[in-house]
Amino acid sequence: MSDLQTFKIASIPGDGIGTEITEAAIQVLDKLASVDGSFNFDYTHFDWSSKAYLERGWYMPPDGMEQLQKHDAIYFGAVGWPGTTP
Repeated sequence: MSDLQTFKIASIPGDGIGTEITEAAIQVLDKLASVDGSFNFDYTHFDWSSKAYLERGWYMPPDGMEQLQKHDAIYFGAVGWPGTTP
């Protein structure tokens, strides 16, 4: 049995640089967890971006807040795409 604590993280990279910084931040968080050894992260990635909005007509589904409430934290990148004004 392990005493390893798992934190559930909702990852919403967003658009453009948001995807890049989110990817890099997750690498840093995972490295921190491996060095410390007492916790880890379980990520759920959500494609709630402006680019996806243009394709499907919504940023987050009606139950989006319920989905997020199941997590310990939310990592939010940046949202914005040329030509999107919801």
